[in-house]
Amino acid sequence: MQEKIYNIDIETTVLSSIIFKPTLLNKYNRKIKKNIFYSPTYRIIIDKILNLHKNNKVFDVDILVKELGVKYGNDLIYILSKNPASNLDDYLDILQDFSVKRDMKQLALEIDKGLELNNSRIELQAKINNLTKKINIENELDLFEIDNIDNINDVEVEFICQKWLPIPIRTVSLITAPGGTGKSWLILQLAIKAIVEGKVKKAFIWLSEDPKEISKNRFNKIFYELLKLEDNNIKSKIDISDSPTIQFLYDDYRKVEISPLFYHFKIKLEKYDLIILDPLIAFYGTDENNNSNARRFMQLFTDWANKENKTIIFIHHSTKNTTQSRGASAFTDAVRTVYEIDKIKNKEGDLINTNQRIIKLTKDNYGISNFLKTTNVKRELFPMKISGRSIKSKLIGVHEDF
Repeated sequence: MQEKIYNIDIETTVLSSIIFKPTLLNKYNRKIKKNIFYSPTYRIIIDKILNLHKNNKVFDVDILVKELGVKYGNDLIYILSKNPASNLDDYLDILQDFSVKRDMKQLALEIDKGLELNNSRIELQAKINNLTKKINIENELDLFEIDNIDNINDVEVEFICQKWLPIPIRTVSLITAPGGTGKSWLILQLAIKAIVEGKVKKAFIWLSEDPKEISKNRFNKIFYELLKLEDNNIKSKIDISDSPTIQFLYDDYRKVEISPLFYHFKIKLEKYDLIILDPLIAFYGTDENNNSNARRFMQLFTDWANKENKTIIFIHHSTKNTTQSRGASAFTDAVRTVYEIDKIKNKEGDLINTNQRIIKLTKDNYGISNFLKTTNVKRELFPMKISGRSIKSKLIGVHEDF
């Protein structure tokens, strides 16, 4: 099967984004080059855009039509019919990958032609060296970013739900619990509180272990009975899914691969700034105890959270008879915050039937304990129940439905 070496849809999206928001050229000036485009027409268009930008000239559709000629008018109209993207990292990485593959294919053709012409080994080696140098110049490997310390903005860590259960923004956090502890109740309440306080504009929760109708029932009990809220506008900012999960890291014969669907997943959730995924293991398709694989998986999400200002929370199952994270230690090593949920027991070790749970802060890289003043807090997760009616009370036990 022939290897795909271009994607016109992605090229169109990149051009549309640049035309709608020319400041993206400042952000991606090292990545946006003519050679990453496959379409000859798009190469001409981006070359004109880059020249205008280089000379500090303003451009829009009318200016581009004037500069390029009316024969490119229909192409520009088609480009502008595509929805622009605010973040081009993934798009440009894909185009860069295709560009390198095209150059490699051309290199292979040149070598094959040299062999047919019976070129000497010195001529062939010189051809390889020249073409390899050209590829390296045109496709510089952006291994990592380097910034001068004086040019970096100095910012404090921000949190959502700081007064209730602080979660750091632009990072990945982990909440672990045994089954039946009430973790879905906790994350539904956390999402509601994050919306109410105003730091989260849109939240998405993938509750893959429960039918969405049950999650809606729990949501309503938290919303109306526990938190006593009335503003239905809050509901419009929280979306959920109970669809089968996607494994973003999976075993492909003898090697572990990143699913190409991860790219589409990020686009699907572009509008959400709080993303909660339950459970972690449902999105992870390889050996749960392999630290190398776990680190690779978590890096996908930590990079995403940092680059696109996402607050991501994984819900993870605990090991048997504990509240501690199951599987590879890299899951907890990769995050900045870990909470463990536990039921409340008396001095004799017997469970106390209550609407509260103990939330233990077991990893704290950002000073959350300074807000909580402790590492163990009690939080109400469920409304209480008397004679079939839900109320907040200290007298009788918790909802059976958790």
